[in-house]
Amino acid sequence: MKFLVAFEKGDKKLLKIELDNGEQKWATCSGEVFNYAKSNFKSKDNAVFEMTEKAGQFNVTKISKVGGSTSTSSEPSSDTAKCSDCGATLKDSKYKKCFSCNKKSPAKTESKAYEGRSAEVTASIIRQTVMKVSGDAVATAMVGQIGDVDALAEMICKLYDKLLEKISS
Repeated sequence: MKFLVAFEKGDKKLLKIELDNGEQKWATCSGEVFNYAKSNFKSKDNAVFEMTEKAGQFNVTKISKVGGSTSTSSEPSSDTAKCSDCGATLKDSKYKKCFSCNKKSPAKTESKAYEGRSAEVTASIIRQTVMKVSGDAVATAMVGQIGDVDALAEMICKLYDKLLEKISS
């Protein structure tokens, strides 16, 4: 098998590998496996992968160079994630608090929907969404009841204006 590329998508760590039959697959992996692969392998390097497959999804748990003894696994290291409140060891480093502390005072989640966009772009997206939803609602409700297309368009515009006022305030 061959290592092709290490890629990070959001909080997912991915490896693109080439199987012995020439087929290329994406596989998830831990941060340790990802960092080791990124720093020690070049594209098309031969590698040995220990991985699991579940419902067609691969997960690489260990990677090593062919003929080499160096490898890394996804077993917990000494710098595992700790709860920000009580200091308990967390099962997964994507969480900031343990279950019991999170029940007491939930960790804030950040919305990434409009991240990196200007206020004008965000406002435009909201306006377009409101117009689409209001148009769909009126058109669905009034289909077959109003034969005059101009009257239907006027109803859609009035609903749009009302909805836009509500979300803007």
